[in-house]
Amino acid sequence: MIILLIIIFSALIFYLLKKNYEYWEKRGVPGPKPTWFFGNLGENFMMKKSLVEVYANVYHQYKKYPFVGIFKGVSPMLVVCEPEMIKEITVKSFQHFHDNDIEVDKKLDPVLGRNPFVLNGQEWKTVRSQLTPGFTSGKMKWIYPLLEDTSNQLVNFISNQPKATNGEGLESKDLCAKFTLNNVANCAFGLEAKAFTNESTEFQLIAKKFFESGIIQTLFFGLAQIFPILLKLIKIKLIPKEIEDRLANIVTQTLSYRKNNNVVRNDFLHILSQLKKTCKEYEFTDVDVTAHASGFFIDGYETSASVMSFVLHELAANGEAQATLREEIVGHFRDNDNKLSYEGLQGLPYLDAVIQETLRLHSPLFNLAKVCTKSYTYVPKKGDTISKPVLIEKGTPVVIPVAGIHKDPDFFEEPNEFKPERFIGDNKEKIVKYSFLPFGEGPRACLGQRFGTLQVKIGVAHVVKNFKLSVNGKTKMPLEYDPFAIITTPKGGMWIDFEKIE
Repeated sequence: MIILLIIIFSALIFYLLKKNYEYWEKRGVPGPKPTWFFGNLGENFMMKKSLVEVYANVYHQYKKYPFVGIFKGVSPMLVVCEPEMIKEITVKSFQHFHDNDIEVDKKLDPVLGRNPFVLNGQEWKTVRSQLTPGFTSGKMKWIYPLLEDTSNQLVNFISNQPKATNGEGLESKDLCAKFTLNNVANCAFGLEAKAFTNESTEFQLIAKKFFESGIIQTLFFGLAQIFPILLKLIKIKLIPKEIEDRLANIVTQTLSYRKNNNVVRNDFLHILSQLKKTCKEYEFTDVDVTAHASGFFIDGYETSASVMSFVLHELAANGEAQATLREEIVGHFRDNDNKLSYEGLQGLPYLDAVIQETLRLHSPLFNLAKVCTKSYTYVPKKGDTISKPVLIEKGTPVVIPVAGIHKDPDFFEEPNEFKPERFIGDNKEKIVKYSFLPFGEGPRACLGQRFGTLQVKIGVAHVVKNFKLSVNGKTKMPLEYDPFAIITTPKGGMWIDFEKIE
Protein backbone atom coordinates (compact mmCIF):
# COMPACT_ATOMS: atom_id res chain seq x y z
CA MET A 1 0.00 0.00 0.00
CA ILE A 2 2.77 2.43 0.96
CA ILE A 3 4.66 1.65 -2.25
CA LEU A 4 1.49 2.29 -4.27
CA LEU A 5 0.97 5.66 -2.55
CA ILE A 6 4.57 6.61 -3.28
CA ILE A 7 4.11 5.69 -6.93
CA ILE A 8 0.87 7.69 -7.18
CA PHE A 9 2.40 10.68 -5.40
CA SER A 10 5.49 10.58 -7.63
CA ALA A 11 3.34 10.35 -10.75
CA LEU A 12 1.31 13.34 -9.58
CA ILE A 13 4.45 15.39 -8.96
CA PHE A 14 5.77 14.37 -12.38
CA TYR A 15 2.52 15.42 -14.04
CA LEU A 16 2.31 18.77 -12.25
CA LEU A 17 5.94 19.64 -12.99
CA LYS A 18 5.55 18.66 -16.63
CA LYS A 19 2.46 20.88 -16.96
CA ASN A 20 4.23 23.68 -15.13
CA TYR A 21 7.26 23.57 -17.42
CA GLU A 22 4.94 23.93 -20.44
CA TYR A 23 3.90 27.38 -19.18
CA TRP A 24 5.84 29.46 -21.73
CA GLU A 25 5.47 26.98 -24.58
CA LYS A 26 1.67 27.22 -24.35
CA ARG A 27 1.93 31.00 -24.59
CA GLY A 28 4.12 30.92 -27.67
CA VAL A 29 7.15 32.31 -25.85
CA PRO A 30 10.53 30.81 -26.87
CA GLY A 31 13.06 29.64 -24.34
CA PRO A 32 15.58 26.96 -23.35
CA LYS A 33 14.38 23.65 -21.97
CA PRO A 34 14.37 23.65 -18.14
CA THR A 35 15.79 20.92 -15.94
CA TRP A 36 13.54 19.45 -13.27
CA PHE A 37 13.34 21.35 -9.96
CA PHE A 38 16.18 23.75 -10.88
CA GLY A 39 14.57 25.22 -13.99
CA ASN A 40 17.20 27.07 -16.03
CA LEU A 41 19.42 28.05 -13.09
CA GLY A 42 20.87 24.61 -12.32
CA GLU A 43 24.39 25.53 -13.44
CA ASN A 44 24.37 28.38 -10.94
CA PHE A 45 23.14 26.09 -8.18
CA MET A 46 25.98 23.66 -8.96
CA MET A 47 28.37 26.65 -8.90
CA LYS A 48 29.46 25.93 -12.47
CA LYS A 49 28.37 29.35 -13.71
CA SER A 50 27.54 32.68 -12.15
CA LEU A 51 24.10 34.21 -12.61
CA VAL A 52 25.85 36.73 -14.87
CA GLU A 53 26.83 33.92 -17.23
CA VAL A 54 23.50 32.07 -17.01
CA TYR A 55 21.37 35.08 -17.93
CA ALA A 56 23.92 36.35 -20.47
CA ASN A 57 23.93 32.95 -22.22
CA VAL A 58 20.14 32.96 -22.43
CA TYR A 59 20.23 36.50 -23.78
CA HIS A 60 22.78 35.75 -26.50
CA GLN A 61 20.87 32.64 -27.64
CA TYR A 62 17.51 34.41 -27.88
CA LYS A 63 18.32 38.09 -28.39
CA LYS A 64 16.37 38.25 -31.66
CA TYR A 65 13.19 37.97 -29.55
CA PRO A 66 11.79 40.81 -27.42
CA PHE A 67 11.83 38.45 -24.44
CA VAL A 68 12.36 34.79 -23.58
CA GLY A 69 10.72 32.48 -21.05
CA ILE A 70 12.79 30.56 -18.50
CA PHE A 71 12.23 29.07 -15.04
CA LYS A 72 13.64 30.09 -11.69
CA GLY A 73 13.37 26.69 -10.07
CA VAL A 74 9.74 25.88 -10.86
CA SER A 75 8.63 29.52 -11.20
CA PRO A 76 8.15 31.04 -14.67
CA MET A 77 10.41 34.03 -15.32
CA LEU A 78 10.81 36.41 -18.24
CA VAL A 79 14.21 37.53 -19.58
CA VAL A 80 13.97 40.77 -21.56
CA CYS A 81 16.19 41.09 -24.64
CA GLU A 82 15.26 44.05 -26.85
CA PRO A 83 16.03 47.67 -25.83
CA GLU A 84 12.51 48.70 -26.87
CA MET A 85 11.03 46.13 -24.48
CA ILE A 86 13.38 47.36 -21.75
CA LYS A 87 12.03 50.87 -22.32
CA GLU A 88 8.49 49.49 -22.18
CA ILE A 89 9.09 47.85 -18.80
CA THR A 90 11.19 50.53 -17.09
CA VAL A 91 9.49 53.66 -18.46
CA LYS A 92 6.43 53.47 -20.74
CA SER A 93 4.55 50.74 -18.83
CA PHE A 94 6.28 51.33 -15.50
CA GLN A 95 2.95 51.04 -13.66
CA HIS A 96 2.89 47.35 -14.65
CA PHE A 97 6.44 46.64 -13.43
CA HIS A 98 7.15 49.19 -10.70
CA ASP A 99 8.62 46.84 -8.06
CA ASN A 100 12.01 45.16 -7.83
CA ASP A 101 11.99 41.39 -7.46
CA ILE A 102 13.19 41.17 -3.88
CA GLU A 103 11.29 40.45 -0.68
CA VAL A 104 12.53 41.53 2.73
CA ASP A 105 10.72 41.02 6.03
CA LYS A 106 10.68 44.49 7.64
CA LYS A 107 10.24 43.07 11.11
CA LEU A 108 13.22 40.77 10.69
CA ASP A 109 15.34 43.20 8.65
CA PRO A 110 14.19 46.74 9.60
CA VAL A 111 17.23 48.43 8.03
CA LEU A 112 17.24 46.66 4.67
CA GLY A 113 13.45 46.49 4.63
CA ARG A 114 13.20 50.29 4.45
CA ASN A 115 15.81 50.69 1.72
CA PRO A 116 14.22 52.31 -1.38
CA PHE A 117 15.63 49.47 -3.49
CA VAL A 118 13.37 46.92 -1.78
CA LEU A 119 10.33 49.08 -1.01
CA ASN A 120 7.23 48.65 -3.16
CA GLY A 121 4.30 50.65 -4.46
CA GLN A 122 3.26 53.91 -2.85
CA GLU A 123 5.65 53.44 0.05
CA TRP A 124 8.59 53.37 -2.38
CA LYS A 125 7.27 56.46 -4.18
CA THR A 126 6.90 58.39 -0.92
CA VAL A 127 10.34 57.47 0.44
CA ARG A 128 12.03 58.10 -2.90
CA SER A 129 10.63 61.64 -3.08
CA GLN A 130 11.71 62.31 0.51
CA LEU A 131 15.29 61.14 -0.01
CA THR A 132 15.88 62.72 -3.43
CA PRO A 133 16.83 66.16 -1.97
CA GLY A 134 19.85 64.46 -0.40
CA PHE A 135 21.34 63.75 -3.83
CA THR A 136 20.92 67.03 -5.73
CA SER A 137 23.85 68.66 -7.52
CA GLY A 138 23.83 71.33 -4.80
CA LYS A 139 24.33 68.69 -2.11
CA MET A 140 27.08 67.06 -4.15
CA LYS A 141 28.87 70.39 -4.46
CA TRP A 142 28.63 70.87 -0.70
CA ILE A 143 30.21 67.49 0.11
CA TYR A 144 32.89 67.82 -2.59
CA PRO A 145 35.57 69.22 -0.22
CA LEU A 146 35.02 66.21 2.05
CA LEU A 147 35.64 63.83 -0.85
CA GLU A 148 38.67 65.84 -1.92
CA ASP A 149 40.18 65.54 1.55
CA THR A 150 39.66 61.76 1.54
CA SER A 151 41.26 61.57 -1.91
CA ASN A 152 44.39 63.23 -0.55
CA GLN A 153 44.39 60.74 2.33
CA LEU A 154 44.17 57.93 -0.24
CA VAL A 155 47.22 59.22 -2.11
CA ASN A 156 49.20 59.54 1.13
CA PHE A 157 48.18 56.05 2.21
CA ILE A 158 49.37 54.46 -1.05
CA SER A 159 52.62 56.46 -0.89
CA ASN A 160 53.37 55.06 2.56
CA GLN A 161 52.62 51.41 1.76
CA PRO A 162 55.79 49.43 0.91
CA LYS A 163 53.63 46.71 -0.66
CA ALA A 164 52.42 49.21 -3.25
CA THR A 165 55.88 49.47 -4.82
CA ASN A 166 57.85 46.36 -3.79
CA GLY A 167 56.07 43.86 -6.02
CA GLU A 168 53.55 42.56 -3.46
CA GLY A 169 50.87 44.93 -4.67
CA LEU A 170 47.68 46.26 -3.06
CA GLU A 171 44.32 44.60 -3.53
CA SER A 172 42.14 47.08 -5.40
CA LYS A 173 38.79 46.37 -3.69
CA ASP A 174 40.33 46.52 -0.22
CA LEU A 175 42.03 49.82 -1.05
CA CYS A 176 38.91 51.37 -2.54
CA ALA A 177 36.77 50.17 0.37
CA LYS A 178 38.93 52.22 2.75
CA PHE A 179 38.34 55.26 0.56
CA THR A 180 34.56 54.83 0.30
CA LEU A 181 34.25 53.97 4.01
CA ASN A 182 35.81 57.31 4.92
CA ASN A 183 33.53 59.09 2.47
CA VAL A 184 30.20 57.64 3.59
CA ALA A 185 31.07 58.04 7.28
CA ASN A 186 31.88 61.70 6.73
CA CYS A 187 29.16 62.60 4.22
CA ALA A 188 26.31 60.70 5.88
CA PHE A 189 27.19 60.94 9.58
CA GLY A 190 29.77 63.72 9.86
CA LEU A 191 32.19 61.32 11.54
CA GLU A 192 35.71 60.07 10.83
CA ALA A 193 36.06 56.39 9.93
CA LYS A 194 39.89 56.65 9.94
CA ALA A 195 40.05 53.75 7.49
CA PHE A 196 43.60 54.66 6.40
CA THR A 197 44.96 54.28 9.93
CA ASN A 198 45.51 51.36 12.28
CA GLU A 199 43.17 52.97 14.78
CA SER A 200 40.06 50.88 15.37
CA THR A 201 36.83 52.85 14.95
CA GLU A 202 33.17 51.90 15.06
CA PHE A 203 32.85 52.26 11.29
CA GLN A 204 35.81 49.95 10.69
CA LEU A 205 34.24 47.35 12.97
CA ILE A 206 30.94 47.65 11.08
CA ALA A 207 32.71 47.26 7.74
CA LYS A 208 34.58 44.20 9.00
CA LYS A 209 31.39 42.59 10.33
CA PHE A 210 29.61 43.43 7.10
CA PHE A 211 32.18 41.51 5.05
CA GLU A 212 32.36 38.61 7.52
CA SER A 213 28.59 38.13 7.49
CA GLY A 214 28.42 38.36 3.72
CA ILE A 215 29.39 34.74 3.07
CA ILE A 216 26.29 33.18 4.65
CA GLN A 217 23.99 35.87 3.28
CA THR A 218 25.45 35.53 -0.21
CA LEU A 219 25.05 31.74 -0.27
CA PHE A 220 21.49 32.03 0.98
CA PHE A 221 20.71 34.74 -1.57
CA GLY A 222 22.08 32.50 -4.33
CA LEU A 223 19.87 29.59 -3.28
CA ALA A 224 16.88 31.92 -3.01
CA GLN A 225 17.33 32.88 -6.65
CA ILE A 226 16.44 29.31 -7.61
CA PHE A 227 14.03 28.55 -4.77
CA PRO A 228 12.32 31.88 -3.87
CA ILE A 229 10.16 30.14 -1.27
CA LEU A 230 13.29 29.89 0.93
CA LEU A 231 12.98 33.61 1.64
CA LYS A 232 9.60 32.95 3.23
CA LEU A 233 10.30 29.61 4.89
CA ILE A 234 13.73 30.35 6.37
CA LYS A 235 13.91 33.51 8.43
CA ILE A 236 17.48 34.67 7.95
CA LYS A 237 18.59 38.24 8.52
CA LEU A 238 20.40 39.64 5.52
CA ILE A 239 22.00 42.36 7.66
CA PRO A 240 23.12 40.99 11.06
CA LYS A 241 21.62 42.55 14.18
CA GLU A 242 25.05 43.56 15.47
CA ILE A 243 25.56 45.79 12.42
CA GLU A 244 22.06 47.27 12.82
CA ASP A 245 22.65 47.97 16.52
CA ARG A 246 26.03 49.61 15.93
CA LEU A 247 24.63 51.83 13.18
CA ALA A 248 21.62 52.73 15.34
CA ASN A 249 23.95 53.75 18.18
CA ILE A 250 25.97 55.96 15.84
CA VAL A 251 22.82 57.68 14.57
CA THR A 252 21.35 58.17 18.04
CA GLN A 253 24.57 59.51 19.57
CA THR A 254 25.31 61.81 16.63
CA LEU A 255 21.81 63.33 16.59
CA SER A 256 21.87 63.73 20.37
CA TYR A 257 25.23 65.51 20.25
CA ARG A 258 24.05 67.86 17.51
CA LYS A 259 20.86 68.71 19.38
CA ASN A 260 22.59 69.33 22.72
CA ASN A 261 25.34 71.45 21.16
CA ASN A 262 23.25 73.29 18.56
CA VAL A 263 25.27 71.77 15.73
CA VAL A 264 23.77 71.94 12.24
CA ARG A 265 25.62 70.09 9.49
CA ASN A 266 24.10 70.04 6.02
CA ASP A 267 24.62 66.31 5.43
CA PHE A 268 22.43 63.30 4.74
CA LEU A 269 21.75 62.63 8.42
CA HIS A 270 20.47 66.20 8.84
CA ILE A 271 18.01 65.70 5.97
CA LEU A 272 16.72 62.55 7.64
CA SER A 273 16.37 64.22 11.04
CA GLN A 274 14.31 66.99 9.41
CA LEU A 275 11.99 64.42 7.85
CA LYS A 276 11.00 63.34 11.37
CA LYS A 277 9.49 66.81 11.76
CA THR A 278 8.07 67.39 8.28
CA CYS A 279 6.94 64.00 6.96
CA LYS A 280 3.13 63.98 6.71
CA GLU A 281 2.53 60.82 4.70
CA TYR A 282 3.40 58.52 7.60
CA GLU A 283 5.19 58.52 10.95
CA PHE A 284 8.90 58.91 10.21
CA THR A 285 10.51 57.23 13.22
CA ASP A 286 14.02 56.80 14.61
CA VAL A 287 14.03 53.40 12.91
CA ASP A 288 13.46 55.12 9.56
CA VAL A 289 16.30 57.57 10.21
CA THR A 290 18.64 54.70 11.09
CA ALA A 291 17.46 52.61 8.15
CA HIS A 292 18.02 55.30 5.53
CA ALA A 293 21.32 56.48 7.02
CA SER A 294 22.43 52.85 7.09
CA GLY A 295 21.22 52.37 3.53
CA PHE A 296 23.38 55.29 2.44
CA PHE A 297 26.30 53.70 4.27
CA ILE A 298 25.86 50.24 2.76
CA ASP A 299 25.14 51.41 -0.79
CA GLY A 300 27.78 54.13 -0.90
CA TYR A 301 30.42 51.95 0.71
CA GLU A 302 30.19 48.55 -0.97
CA THR A 303 28.92 49.35 -4.48
CA SER A 304 31.14 52.37 -5.08
CA ALA A 305 34.19 50.48 -3.82
CA SER A 306 33.43 47.73 -6.32
CA VAL A 307 33.13 50.16 -9.24
CA MET A 308 36.27 52.09 -8.33
CA SER A 309 38.29 48.90 -7.89
CA PHE A 310 37.38 47.78 -11.41
CA VAL A 311 38.25 51.23 -12.80
CA LEU A 312 41.75 51.04 -11.28
CA HIS A 313 42.16 47.48 -12.54
CA GLU A 314 41.19 48.39 -16.11
CA LEU A 315 43.55 51.36 -16.09
CA ALA A 316 46.35 49.15 -14.75
CA ALA A 317 45.67 46.63 -17.52
CA ASN A 318 45.38 49.24 -20.28
CA GLY A 319 48.43 51.48 -20.27
CA GLU A 320 47.42 53.60 -23.25
CA ALA A 321 44.06 54.51 -21.72
CA GLN A 322 45.81 55.23 -18.42
CA ALA A 323 48.28 57.58 -20.14
CA THR A 324 45.47 59.40 -21.98
CA LEU A 325 43.53 59.88 -18.76
CA ARG A 326 46.61 61.09 -16.90
CA GLU A 327 47.30 63.64 -19.62
CA GLU A 328 43.75 64.99 -19.27
CA ILE A 329 43.91 65.15 -15.46
CA VAL A 330 47.42 66.62 -15.20
CA GLY A 331 46.54 69.16 -17.89
CA HIS A 332 43.53 70.30 -15.91
CA PHE A 333 45.53 70.66 -12.70
CA ARG A 334 48.24 72.58 -14.59
CA ASP A 335 45.73 75.00 -16.11
CA ASN A 336 43.82 75.60 -12.86
CA ASP A 337 46.47 76.49 -10.25
CA ASN A 338 46.96 72.81 -9.36
CA LYS A 339 43.33 72.51 -8.27
CA LEU A 340 40.42 70.30 -9.29
CA SER A 341 37.09 71.94 -8.48
CA TYR A 342 33.65 70.34 -8.50
CA GLU A 343 32.89 72.03 -11.82
CA GLY A 344 36.30 71.07 -13.17
CA LEU A 345 35.70 67.40 -12.38
CA GLN A 346 32.53 67.51 -14.48
CA GLY A 347 34.59 68.78 -17.42
CA LEU A 348 36.87 65.76 -17.84
CA PRO A 349 35.30 63.79 -20.71
CA TYR A 350 37.88 61.01 -20.84
CA LEU A 351 37.50 60.36 -17.10
CA ASP A 352 33.74 60.09 -17.64
CA ALA A 353 34.33 57.71 -20.53
CA VAL A 354 36.72 55.51 -18.50
CA ILE A 355 34.16 55.11 -15.73
CA GLN A 356 31.29 54.45 -18.14
CA GLU A 357 33.30 51.87 -20.06
CA THR A 358 34.20 50.16 -16.77
CA LEU A 359 30.52 50.13 -15.80
CA ARG A 360 29.75 48.55 -19.17
CA LEU A 361 32.27 45.77 -18.63
CA HIS A 362 31.70 45.27 -14.89
CA SER A 363 28.30 46.67 -13.97
CA PRO A 364 27.90 46.18 -10.18
CA LEU A 365 24.32 44.99 -10.63
CA PHE A 366 24.71 42.54 -13.49
CA ASN A 367 20.95 41.99 -13.80
CA LEU A 368 17.94 44.19 -13.11
CA ALA A 369 15.34 42.02 -11.38
CA LYS A 370 11.79 43.35 -11.67
CA VAL A 371 8.38 41.83 -11.05
CA CYS A 372 5.10 42.29 -12.90
CA THR A 373 2.83 44.19 -10.50
CA LYS A 374 -0.16 44.49 -12.82
CA SER A 375 -0.92 41.99 -15.58
CA TYR A 376 0.40 43.21 -18.93
CA THR A 377 -0.37 42.05 -22.46
CA TYR A 378 2.39 42.22 -25.03
CA VAL A 379 0.99 42.88 -28.50
CA PRO A 380 3.41 41.91 -31.28
CA LYS A 381 4.22 44.44 -33.98
CA LYS A 382 4.48 43.82 -37.72
CA GLY A 383 7.45 41.57 -38.45
CA ASP A 384 7.80 40.65 -34.76
CA THR A 385 9.52 37.39 -33.78
CA ILE A 386 6.69 36.76 -31.29
CA SER A 387 3.67 35.63 -33.32
CA LYS A 388 0.75 36.26 -30.94
CA PRO A 389 -0.17 38.43 -27.93
CA VAL A 390 1.38 37.29 -24.64
CA LEU A 391 -0.18 37.85 -21.24
CA ILE A 392 2.47 38.50 -18.59
CA GLU A 393 0.69 37.67 -15.37
CA LYS A 394 0.91 39.66 -12.18
CA GLY A 395 3.69 38.25 -9.98
CA THR A 396 5.89 37.08 -12.86
CA PRO A 397 9.59 37.84 -12.22
CA VAL A 398 11.22 39.83 -15.04
CA VAL A 399 14.99 40.01 -15.52
CA ILE A 400 16.93 42.46 -17.66
CA PRO A 401 20.33 40.78 -18.29
CA VAL A 402 22.49 43.91 -18.09
CA ALA A 403 25.83 42.08 -18.40
CA GLY A 404 24.70 40.22 -21.51
CA ILE A 405 23.41 43.37 -23.20
CA HIS A 406 26.57 45.30 -22.30
CA LYS A 407 28.67 42.67 -24.06
CA ASP A 408 26.55 42.28 -27.16
CA PRO A 409 28.64 42.97 -30.31
CA ASP A 410 25.48 44.28 -32.00
CA PHE A 411 25.60 47.21 -29.57
CA PHE A 412 29.29 47.43 -28.67
CA GLU A 413 31.94 46.42 -31.19
CA GLU A 414 34.63 44.16 -29.67
CA PRO A 415 32.57 44.05 -26.47
CA ASN A 416 35.22 42.41 -24.28
CA GLU A 417 37.78 45.11 -25.04
CA PHE A 418 38.25 48.17 -22.81
CA LYS A 419 37.59 51.13 -25.12
CA PRO A 420 36.61 54.35 -23.33
CA GLU A 421 36.34 56.08 -26.72
CA ARG A 422 32.89 54.47 -27.07
CA PHE A 423 31.57 57.09 -24.67
CA ILE A 424 33.10 60.21 -26.24
CA GLY A 425 31.60 62.61 -28.78
CA ASP A 426 29.80 61.12 -31.77
CA ASN A 427 30.49 57.57 -30.59
CA LYS A 428 28.43 58.20 -27.47
CA GLU A 429 25.53 59.51 -29.55
CA LYS A 430 25.53 56.27 -31.56
CA ILE A 431 24.91 54.06 -28.51
CA VAL A 432 21.46 52.48 -28.78
CA LYS A 433 19.18 53.79 -26.05
CA TYR A 434 18.47 51.28 -23.30
CA SER A 435 21.49 49.17 -24.24
CA PHE A 436 23.63 50.78 -21.49
CA LEU A 437 22.06 50.27 -18.06
CA PRO A 438 24.63 50.52 -15.24
CA PHE A 439 22.20 52.27 -12.86
CA GLY A 440 18.91 50.96 -14.19
CA GLU A 441 16.41 53.14 -16.04
CA GLY A 442 13.21 55.04 -15.44
CA PRO A 443 11.74 56.08 -12.07
CA ARG A 444 13.58 53.28 -10.23
CA ALA A 445 17.04 54.15 -11.54
CA CYS A 446 19.64 54.18 -8.75
CA LEU A 447 18.96 57.08 -6.38
CA GLY A 448 22.58 57.37 -5.24
CA GLN A 449 24.25 57.21 -8.65
CA ARG A 450 25.27 60.89 -8.52
CA PHE A 451 27.09 60.48 -5.20
CA GLY A 452 28.60 57.13 -6.19
CA THR A 453 29.93 58.44 -9.49
CA LEU A 454 31.29 61.59 -7.87
CA GLN A 455 33.36 59.78 -5.26
CA VAL A 456 34.71 57.31 -7.83
CA LYS A 457 35.68 60.12 -10.22
CA ILE A 458 37.56 62.21 -7.68
CA GLY A 459 39.32 59.19 -6.17
CA VAL A 460 40.47 57.89 -9.55
CA ALA A 461 41.60 61.36 -10.66
CA HIS A 462 43.90 61.76 -7.65
CA VAL A 463 45.32 58.24 -7.91
CA VAL A 464 46.09 58.50 -11.64
CA LYS A 465 47.64 61.95 -11.21
CA ASN A 466 50.07 60.63 -8.61
CA PHE A 467 50.80 57.03 -9.64
CA LYS A 468 51.43 54.78 -12.62
CA LEU A 469 49.39 51.60 -12.23
CA SER A 470 50.18 48.09 -13.43
CA VAL A 471 48.56 44.69 -12.85
CA ASN A 472 50.29 42.63 -10.18
CA GLY A 473 51.00 38.96 -10.95
CA LYS A 474 48.65 37.80 -8.17
CA THR A 475 45.67 38.88 -10.27
CA LYS A 476 44.08 35.93 -12.08
CA MET A 477 43.63 36.97 -15.70
CA PRO A 478 41.20 36.95 -17.34
CA LEU A 479 38.97 37.86 -14.41
CA GLU A 480 36.41 35.29 -13.26
CA TYR A 481 33.35 36.34 -11.29
CA ASP A 482 32.27 34.78 -8.01
CA PRO A 483 29.19 32.69 -8.98
CA PHE A 484 27.18 33.52 -5.86
CA ALA A 485 28.16 37.16 -5.31
CA ILE A 486 25.28 39.63 -5.06
CA ILE A 487 27.31 42.34 -6.80
CA THR A 488 29.98 41.71 -9.42
CA THR A 489 33.05 40.33 -7.62
CA PRO A 490 36.20 38.78 -9.15
CA LYS A 491 37.72 35.60 -7.76
CA GLY A 492 41.08 36.12 -6.05
CA GLY A 493 40.88 39.89 -6.08
CA MET A 494 42.50 42.48 -8.33
CA TRP A 495 46.07 43.30 -7.31
CA ILE A 496 47.82 46.47 -8.46
CA ASP A 497 51.39 47.78 -8.34
CA PHE A 498 51.86 51.54 -7.93
CA GLU A 499 54.77 53.66 -9.12
CA LYS A 500 54.93 57.15 -7.62
CA ILE A 501 55.08 60.00 -10.12
CA GLU A 502 57.47 62.65 -8.85
